Amino acid sequence: MKQDDVTDYLGFAGLVVARQVDHLLDEGPVQQTITVASRLARFAKTTLLTPISGKVRDLAGFGEAPVHYQHDDTDYLLLSEIAEALGWFLPRAHAWADTDHAWAVREQRRADEERGDGLLGYDLLRGLVDLGLTLALDDPEARPDGGGRRWSDAGDWLVADYRLPALLLVSPWGKEFMDNTSDHFGLTLRKTYGDAVGDLFRTDLTEEEALRKARRGPALDTPDGGNP
Repeated sequence: MKQDDVTDYLGFAGLVVARQVDHLLDEGPVQQTITVASRLARFAKTTLLTPISGKVRDLAGFGEAPVHYQHDDTDYLLLSEIAEALGWFLPRAHAWADTDHAWAVREQRRADEERGDGLLGYDLLRGLVDLGLTLALDDPEARPDGGGRRWSDAGDWLVADYRLPALLLVSPWGKEFMDNTSDHFGLTLRKTYGDAVGDLFRTDLTEEEALRKARRGPALDTPDGGNP
């Protein structure tokens, strides 16, 4: 079976579209399903995708989301399911993904030019996969359109697991995620760079305690922010 055959992805694409069937913009469910499947097939030409079922990834204690595909050791999750688990309005999550992907495209192009072999690379473009979905969701914070409706556009993406920390930092849980992970981050830096980091990132926690704190999710409402 060819891994870049559009028909291999129609089932998953149908599920993605069905989740947003009341918010589809410009095109109906059939065409948008074909678009999503085509985007996945195109991505699979350079990044082999293996379907995964029954696997769930913890979002640093702030929620969980299922894994849908895997490439080597990288898990791919669906942005709309991540956003739902985090209580994050999808247009805001989509805006982050769109901006982050644009940055990756620029950096990949720069790397290609510096390499100078005339080939296009994909290493930096595997973190986010734009599924090409076009949506319109009611948004009371948006400016009204000509008919008075307030709405924001959105889409959906596959998100590689190694992009989850960056996503969590800009999510509604960003501050708590940063607070939770600061000790583990500091221990990792000190292990890597030793005394070169000086007095920065010092902590009294052990590595095990810091890791447990990083995964605890919403902190307890106590003066010290909860026990690690």
